[in-house]
Amino acid sequence: MVFLSELYNNASKARIPFVFYSGNGDTLDSHRSTEVTIQNMTFGGIQGFTRKPSTSWFNDNGEFAGIVHQERNVTFVLFDFAGHQVPLYSPENAFIFLREFVLGNNPNGTVITASGTTTIVGGETPTLLNNDVLPGQEGIYVGSVVTTSTFTYPSATIAAWSHFTATASILP
Repeated sequence: MVFLSELYNNASKARIPFVFYSGNGDTLDSHRSTEVTIQNMTFGGIQGFTRKPSTSWFNDNGEFAGIVHQERNVTFVLFDFAGHQVPLYSPENAFIFLREFVLGNNPNGTVITASGTTTIVGGETPTLLNNDVLPGQEGIYVGSVVTTSTFTYPSATIAAWSHFTATASILP
């Protein structure tokens, strides 16, 4: 975290934004890991996001594509129904993400705090705010890229991980 915090501080002086993204079906690099990383990183003098990511974003057809949250020049985008290789699983939404959030300046999901009042551009989706954030698949990947691999669904491990994210994550 020290490395990421220092990297962000140096990048922010040059006005270089950070963009993190995950697919909610990714079992290799879980979006939970991305969220915990962001929450343990210090940027703009504050540790982690001040609000839970809960703003929906939609593709060009008006279909739900996932969740976006932008705060202090850090953007987090979670893709719905995408795995480890987001462009492979969701090519249209990956293109829109690139166009809108990487190369563009779409303010959707941006936290704005002024005079003690917090506003979220695009609003917060109550069902996302009050429930788990696109939990995705619970399978655990076993294997490597050069051998046959599989997914397992061990209930004890899933229960332990759920308990850990509920207690160790510092999302508000």
